Amino acid sequence: MKLEFSAEPQAHFQEPWPNAYAIFSWLEFAISIPYPTYLITTLKENGKANACWHSWGCFSGTGQGYSALMVLTEGGHTCANILRAKEWCINLPQLEQRAPCENTVAHNGLENDEITDAGFTAEPSRIIRSPRIAECLVAMECQLTWHRPLFEDSGQRVFAGRIVHVALDERACTADPRLRLEQLNTMYNVLDTLDPLSGETRPGGLGIVRFP
Repeated sequence: MKLEFSAEPQAHFQEPWPNAYAIFSWLEFAISIPYPTYLITTLKENGKANACWHSWGCFSGTGQGYSALMVLTEGGHTCANILRAKEWCINLPQLEQRAPCENTVAHNGLENDEITDAGFTAEPSRIIRSPRIAECLVAMECQLTWHRPLFEDSGQRVFAGRIVHVALDERACTADPRLRLEQLNTMYNVLDTLDPLSGETRPGGLGIVRFP
């Protein structure tokens, strides 16, 4: 039996943290779609590196080009940097790199070099000015194609960027999908999960993909 729900949160829902259902839709917690996490690297206006640990995005393309689409909150450093420089780099960290990823959240001031201060190593990109993260097995250099609000009066903005260059570590080049996933060890963001019937919320976390 399928249950039907409107898009509005119900009074009995337990928010995982204050104002969670104002910042995010409650449907995101009820549907529980896992997203791969990645580090978006850009340059601040002062030339310092910015690193944003993120997971709201996807990738799509044809023979005419491959693109990254992502949603960012307006007012943040990453959003401002992309609007100014029209570029960014997407780096895929591994589960064992969780600690430096968390450090990018803790050391995110204007004067921080958020790559080196987190414990990563910056390396130059081939096409864009935004740096790559040397420790990540995959880096995708992106140039802005278009951007727009998620919807009218939204505090979030959708960015689409053409991927103009990719750097792959040789460990990520195997044709065996099982071995490739084991090497990449990509972290997936599993949000707190909401039972829409009881209103109960349980904590989520980070996970990886395993073949059965």
